[in-house]
Amino acid sequence: MKSDSLLYEIAPEFIWTIVIVSAVILANIAISAILRGRGWLTRETKLRASVFWRNFSFLIAFVALIFIWRTELRAAALSLAALSVALVLAGKESFTSVLGYIHHTTSGSFGFGDVIEINGIKGEVIDQTLLSTTVLEMSEEHLFTGKVVQFPNSFYITHAMKNHSRLGDYQLGMVSIPLANGTDLEMARRILSEVANSVCSEYVAPAHAALRELEGEQFIVMPSAEPRVSIRLGDGGKATLLLRFPCPASQRTRTEQELLSKYLAAMRAAKVV
Repeated sequence: MKSDSLLYEIAPEFIWTIVIVSAVILANIAISAILRGRGWLTRETKLRASVFWRNFSFLIAFVALIFIWRTELRAAALSLAALSVALVLAGKESFTSVLGYIHHTTSGSFGFGDVIEINGIKGEVIDQTLLSTTVLEMSEEHLFTGKVVQFPNSFYITHAMKNHSRLGDYQLGMVSIPLANGTDLEMARRILSEVANSVCSEYVAPAHAALRELEGEQFIVMPSAEPRVSIRLGDGGKATLLLRFPCPASQRTRTEQELLSKYLAAMRAAKVV
């Protein structure tokens, strides 16, 4: 009964629509016939007149149909506005993800196989679509966890990204070594520096070349590739040694473990620990 009532309400609009459309079609047919019968008019004049009257009649019909269907169009406009708001809210994340994809693609910030870190996610890039990026997850120790993580490309817009593979086959690693109270700070620093120079000596030259190449590309000053030990003081004056060292990108964990093992052995031999 409700559908029958709705049809009854809009029946006049349908009738007037049929009348207007029929009138426009018949008017254009009549005008074309009249123009064809005017032999004294040039072809160009007939064409211009035909196009003018056709467009004019369509405009009049369009305005008339809007007036006839004004009530229904108003209701439809409200529904479309609500739908548009819903679509905008639902598509915001997708739109931002597309922008993130365009941003990273145009900037060349990373490539497949690079190890990146963003919003607490760290891993090797193995796949990317218009909306998301997939990585093989890595721990803080640069070890694969066996998990695959997928995140939206919108992260490139809202979060800072680190590329751990920007130097290519070589990179600079960082390791922190907290010292127990009473440890001879200068001796520990000297031992760590000697161990780092011994373990990383063969990596200095290629890492230095990679740093200088990046320096030329980006017009920035890059740090030295030589192993460097610095000191950080924490709460209560507790000291921590920070070692920056060069290493192959694929051997960072192994190099770090070798450094720590030799450092502890040297400290024991010196009876510091």
